[in-house]
Amino acid sequence: MAVDGQGRPLRFLLTPGQAADITMGEALIKGFNPKAVIADKGYDSNELVETIQRVEGIVIIPPRSNRKAPRSYDKEGYKQRNLIERAFGKLK
Repeated sequence: MAVDGQGRPLRFLLTPGQAADITMGEALIKGFNPKAVIADKGYDSNELVETIQRVEGIVIIPPRSNRKAPRSYDKEGYKQRNLIERAFGKLK
């Protein structure tokens, strides 16, 4: 799911349970020009990072532990990721 800065759903894509999160990363932001993309490390991929940077968005995704050269990210900004968690809670 993609939400705006106030936690309102913008896009919802359903995948099989065994699919990795990253498989829908680019599709979730396609057509948007986000100021920032906040996601958990399941979305950490060079391709998605480059896509976000191409539209001049800020990447706020913690690096996976197996990265040889971990990328820095805004830890304070990452706290806003709770907006997506609350959006899922409202779907119940």
